[in-house]
Amino acid sequence: MAAPAFSIRAALKTGKPYLFPWLGMAGAAHAGQIARLNFDAVTIDLQHGMIDHGDAVAMVAAIVAADKPAIIRVRWNDPGLIGFALDMGASAVIVPMTNSRADVEAAVKAAKYPPVGMRSWGGYQMVQAAGVSAGEYLQQANSQTLLFAMIETTEAIDALDDIATVPGLDGLFIGPSDLSIALSKGKGIDKTSPATLAAMTKVAAACKKNNLVAGAFAGSSDVVKTYMELGFQFFAAVTDGDILRQGAKAALAGVR
Repeated sequence: MAAPAFSIRAALKTGKPYLFPWLGMAGAAHAGQIARLNFDAVTIDLQHGMIDHGDAVAMVAAIVAADKPAIIRVRWNDPGLIGFALDMGASAVIVPMTNSRADVEAAVKAAKYPPVGMRSWGGYQMVQAAGVSAGEYLQQANSQTLLFAMIETTEAIDALDDIATVPGLDGLFIGPSDLSIALSKGKGIDKTSPATLAAMTKVAAACKKNNLVAGAFAGSSDVVKTYMELGFQFFAAVTDGDILRQGAKAALAGVR
């Protein structure tokens, strides 16, 4: 059985949908509890979540201790942030602000060791998370950890063919809220509008053509099913806030 940090790629090869919660609240205790639910992995959102890097280190450790891989959405397309996410034991990194081929090339350079990129060696939590020796981690990291470039702007859609062919890129991840805002010129958020779904169909086709993983933030089972029909496989299925609200609602329903 693959250790958590190296298990995502093997799971994706089955063709089954890959589902994970999206955590925006800080805390290793709740990260560990959620990791013990029936999800495939757990994502920590450092871009819009209320989580700092110290919190994230402890949360990754708690997730991996529950035998689940950790995914991190970093704050920005910055080499230091991408490298740090991988060094703390992330199995996959989702990178925002990737609107051009050059943006994605910079992200790959930060995420992959030579000769693919220029990721710097250091830190040992990633070795512990992978359950291998340091040398084995070095040999396997480029192929087993995943880098996703976010597609959430009209610029990224226009540059899709160039973005999808960047060597070393593992997948594309749709941010449908921002994408729908961009496509509607700021009029609203609609994750399943005709324009949003049309753009996502193009992304799914580009992923299939270039052997990339197609991922998206869905947020609910209905939206997951809609995106699956477009050809997506890798999903943020629910937020920790929604898990909390839904659990409280179910608990109160029996006594109120």
